[in-house]
Amino acid sequence: MSEREQFSWVWLGALTVFYGGYFVAISVLEASGEVGLFTRLGLLTAAAAASGLVIGFSMLVALSRREPGELVTPDERDRAIQRRARSIAYGVLLVGMIFVGCVMPFEATPWEIVQSTIFVIVIAEIVSCAVVITSYRRGWRV
Repeated sequence: MSEREQFSWVWLGALTVFYGGYFVAISVLEASGEVGLFTRLGLLTAAAAASGLVIGFSMLVALSRREPGELVTPDERDRAIQRRARSIAYGVLLVGMIFVGCVMPFEATPWEIVQSTIFVIVIAEIVSCAVVITSYRRGWRV
């Protein structure tokens, strides 16, 4: 398994677990009416910090497995997979942000717009990770 594929699996897991927990917690608290500004900011900060710690730890593990002075440069296939994943994720992000920025301001509260923005960013990252993983698993095709 490629190092980039491993990183995509870790990032996909971190996004799913931490931000999934964040969105579930926010929806449960909103349904009970017990959500305030500091609760929202605290949960968002916890999700971002936890995913950052997981990514940082996985990067340290990957660096410790390399030989001293070894550089891993992406080859043409790795760059093509990343380019494909970014372009597909950008389309998802663009459509989501157009909806959030052009439709939602007329009917949603400011916090709903913020939550939707975060949700669209997370979905775009999940799509990017999924494309990278499937490209490495099934082979890159044009």
